[in-house]
Amino acid sequence: MEWRGIAYITLWFLSITSGFLALCCPLVPLMFVYPHAFRYIIGIIFSVWEMYPTILMRLLFNTRFIITGDHINPFDGALLIMNHRNRLDWNFLWGGMYYSSKPPAHKLKMVLKSAIRHVPFAGWVMQLSGFLYIHRRWDHDQSSMEKQLKYFRDVNDTHQILLFPEGTDLSPSNIMRSNKYAAKNSLPNYKYVLHPKTTGFVFLADTMRKNKQMKAVYDLTIGYPDLLPQNEMDALRGVFPKNVHFHIKRYDETDLPLTSDGLKAWLNDIWKLKEKRLADFTATSSFSSDPQATLNNNQPIDNALYLALIFWTLVQSIVIYAMLTSSLFQYWCLLCCIVFLGFSYTEDGFQMFEVKLFDFTRKREKKT
Repeated sequence: MEWRGIAYITLWFLSITSGFLALCCPLVPLMFVYPHAFRYIIGIIFSVWEMYPTILMRLLFNTRFIITGDHINPFDGALLIMNHRNRLDWNFLWGGMYYSSKPPAHKLKMVLKSAIRHVPFAGWVMQLSGFLYIHRRWDHDQSSMEKQLKYFRDVNDTHQILLFPEGTDLSPSNIMRSNKYAAKNSLPNYKYVLHPKTTGFVFLADTMRKNKQMKAVYDLTIGYPDLLPQNEMDALRGVFPKNVHFHIKRYDETDLPLTSDGLKAWLNDIWKLKEKRLADFTATSSFSSDPQATLNNNQPIDNALYLALIFWTLVQSIVIYAMLTSSLFQYWCLLCCIVFLGFSYTEDGFQMFEVKLFDFTRKREKKT
């Protein structure tokens, strides 16, 4: 293991734990009274946190993010789709979103495997942030996502939802499984992507469009020209790339097909183009041969990133001090952990409790 990797993971974990205990949990009572304000403030906290790993990677590893294609409009309600190169893509996504969003602010939620919600602190913060967790049981997942999307609409929460249509990361065994599926369905073999699963994408695109929650679909392609970390242990070892490339293509909602079959074919066509784009990237280490095509040629560490570093360092310092000196704060931490363990294992997560509470309150108001 390498000291920079240990430092990064330690600070990353402490920032999440501190934010959960000192910022997010104290806001929970607000959800009972003003759900829109609760969702808005939690979104701001998470957006500010996303800048923290971005500056940590820059300071510790000099990791830079190279963006080509289209800017992301953070005020768009949007569906984002991205290839899943490795298990740490989500870690580098924060930097990609920061430098590609103009202005650099957004409200990103991810569609994740249900087991991730059980991860202490990190999984709990993502529940508080309204991430969509799936069990790979379609009837259950469809119902849960439909309820969450309706709730976001009702509380006027504009957001971007990220979906990994491949469903898992690009590993040799997953490539073999994907190409077996391709052979059975008369599809081409892929080397740089897996064949996308279309059911979730079609449902999200269709539902968000009906709810008027989607102005665009953003297709993100991530590429690593030098070091390629595969998992969390690589992060501990300090295996971080010097450059992470993102190519972004914006598709207006009106450009998407209207039928389910049309959306399936559209996604498969996007993935065919993505395979070609990544093959070219592997040969050239760039998504574009034109230097002027890069959206962020000059990449200084701006004031917002420094402020995020100062803010999260202060939050961590205060929480550590309180943990060491205050028995009252220790009891508070214990209470928060017990409550969210309960939500994680007895419910579908805090995010679904939030939806149920809102529906219950609205029904009661209608009766009165």
